[in-house]
Amino acid sequence: MSGGVTINQNDIERKIKSLIPKFEKVKFVHNGRSFEEGIDCLGFVILFYREFGIEIPNDDGEFIPEDWYKTDPERYISAIKQFSNKQVSINELQPLDLAYFAISRNIITHTGIMISQDRFVHMSPKSGFLISKLERHWKRRFKGAIRVIQ
Repeated sequence: MSGGVTINQNDIERKIKSLIPKFEKVKFVHNGRSFEEGIDCLGFVILFYREFGIEIPNDDGEFIPEDWYKTDPERYISAIKQFSNKQVSINELQPLDLAYFAISRNIITHTGIMISQDRFVHMSPKSGFLISKLERHWKRRFKGAIRVIQ
């Protein structure tokens, strides 16, 4: 997907609010791609954007081991940058931007979807679905974002 998708801005906030309950009880499962069995970060992104008519690739054609970042630290960010060429800074964030984070060792391994300028939704291996504020902990780990809608 290149160049992003156009969605009526007036509908975004309403649709995001209606989607949150759908994800709240879903458990985290590595490589998970369904509400019934569970989802991981990428599964969450795929299912969330699908609700807006945006199709994100399921994988890069290779199995994703749990420790993928040890052998291929650029894998996640390379895949993310294929979604859109519109990079967004932390000061330009808007709902539906895909934010990415380096959780440890400065390797990008986590994504979330912005629901406002300073809040995002994501999946945590320990907690499942979360709504987090982009402050302290997350600001330090924020490495960029892409705009998948226009």
